Amino acid sequence: MQRFYAIVNPVAGRGAAVRAWEVVRGVLAQAGAEVEMVQTRGHGDAIALAEAAARAGWPAILALGGDGTVHEVANGILRASDGGAPAAAMGIVPVGSGNDFALLAGLARDPAEAARRITSRGERRVDVGRVDGTWFTNGVGVGLDARVAVEANRGRRGRGIGIYLWALARVLRSFRPPVMRVEIDGEVIERPLTLVTVGNGGRHGGGFWICPDARIDDGALDVCVCDGLSRMRILGFLPRTLRGTHVGASCVHMRLARRVRITSDTPLPVHADGEILYEDAREMEIEIVPGILRLLGG
Repeated sequence: MQRFYAIVNPVAGRGAAVRAWEVVRGVLAQAGAEVEMVQTRGHGDAIALAEAAARAGWPAILALGGDGTVHEVANGILRASDGGAPAAAMGIVPVGSGNDFALLAGLARDPAEAARRITSRGERRVDVGRVDGTWFTNGVGVGLDARVAVEANRGRRGRGIGIYLWALARVLRSFRPPVMRVEIDGEVIERPLTLVTVGNGGRHGGGFWICPDARIDDGALDVCVCDGLSRMRILGFLPRTLRGTHVGASCVHMRLARRVRITSDTPLPVHADGEILYEDAREMEIEIVPGILRLLGG
């Protein structure tokens, strides 16, 4: 599998992806690989590029960027499979601000080492989730964290967790927990909720361990449901999610699931892997698809 189609997000890591590509290209050349590189031009571009590359028969598609680039490339690969097993494997060189999925997958942060592992190690199968028609590698957030993601995507100030803390401060000025109905493999939770996070992986938003026990290859979704909290209680609650110590609190309900359905009379913001899916959803279905993504370098 020494043929690689590389998708580079030129704005990821404030240009770090472009610089990383020069290193990666050198490593791939030393390995005797055939390589084609293309840069994205805007939001959603990597989905179309990855889908076209997979349909054209490229056996491996590389994502050089952050969690948003990983999200798009994975969606392109899986869309090209038309519901079957994807023919193309995925490699990741993590150079974004958060890199949550790369960390959870145990991938190398150094571009040269990431490229060496991609060319020398085998593949592993990892789970991917699906919300309505969109795939996600790490997780779906509804409620507060999605509202924060909306604000963070608008602002784009700072890097990593700093973006989310800035956005959180803005969101808390007017946030009110909406009433949601959450069906988790038949169990129902219905009341005002601060957030619902459905995790394939454990870390979200560049450093929040909202679903700390989640694993990307266990065939299950980890669901974190947090009761409606006041602003002061939210401020006391969120630091605990940086360490995963919120689990066990009386306001937190953790579940394992294969399928989750969320409905509300209140329009809900929803993100998948930090990418905004909706700002006004009233219902959604989320499921896990075990072992469907072929990941290189892990």
